[in-house]
Amino acid sequence: MYDVISLGTATLDVFLRSSGMEVVGQNGEKEICLRYGAKLEVDEIHFETGGGGTNSAVTFARQGLKTGVVVQIGRDFAGEKVLQDLKNEQVETSLIDIKEGMFTDYSTVLWAEEGGRTILVYRGKTRLEVSDVNWGQLQTRWFYVSSLEGNLEIVERLESLDGKISWNPGGRELAQREAVWQLLPKITVLNLNKEEMEELLGRGVGEMNDLLKGAQELPCEYVVITDDRRGAYLWDKAGLTWWKCGIFEETQKVEATGAGDAFGSGLVSGLIQGRSLDECLWLASANASSVVSQVGAKKGILRREDLKNWPREKLKIEKVAF
Repeated sequence: MYDVISLGTATLDVFLRSSGMEVVGQNGEKEICLRYGAKLEVDEIHFETGGGGTNSAVTFARQGLKTGVVVQIGRDFAGEKVLQDLKNEQVETSLIDIKEGMFTDYSTVLWAEEGGRTILVYRGKTRLEVSDVNWGQLQTRWFYVSSLEGNLEIVERLESLDGKISWNPGGRELAQREAVWQLLPKITVLNLNKEEMEELLGRGVGEMNDLLKGAQELPCEYVVITDDRRGAYLWDKAGLTWWKCGIFEETQKVEATGAGDAFGSGLVSGLIQGRSLDECLWLASANASSVVSQVGAKKGILRREDLKNWPREKLKIEKVAF
């Protein structure tokens, strides 16, 4: 019996930082620009594994939980790198589906000086299908589901199994809005960022208070809304309470890939460990803050013993009413 099984994607990411990349625009309308036809010098290059399935699995394993992972990879260099990284982290890899003749997903991350990035993604035809999953081996207390590249059938099948479900649907899932709504009653934790929640609720950009009022009508036990450097909100349906979590203000943001995975899996780690909700938010925020202080989605993921370096008193967490 696992404590948690992560399902989602696996990628090999290459991070490229160059002073020749110019960031233009302001507020939410920024763009990374490169001179057409130019040859630019790359100042830094990093190769790291990523993908929501593997990122979350590493959080759980480093928190001391018995962890399995269900992803699909090709039998190629990138797939071997993904597999080796997971084995090094003591994540059980027997549930991984390895496809002959297919390429593992690959991302090129154009990484700006300020820490923002644009990601170019190659989908290596390794979308996880129902037939790729060894359903008889999925014995676990929790399932943590990140983007499945639009495949809602897997979530539907998971709901017929024992085990609580935390779900962080991606854009391809949210594009199937009505189908997503039908799956929500059996979801324990729904984890979305502000823009994704607006899409799910069918609302345009508006005040956070209005979004929270809509989100608390969802049937899930817990609803998480992350809002970048403005922190995050957690709805506790049983307690009819919203929690607001700030950020660790002193953390220097280096590169943001994997922050959402780190927050969501950190929070669920706390729930599995039986922590109080404010402790779960502390663990989630510390994990995400540590991840953005490093390059790549996994380097900064915290081990259980690392939490002592993230004092609870430096993070503002409070109950709020709207």
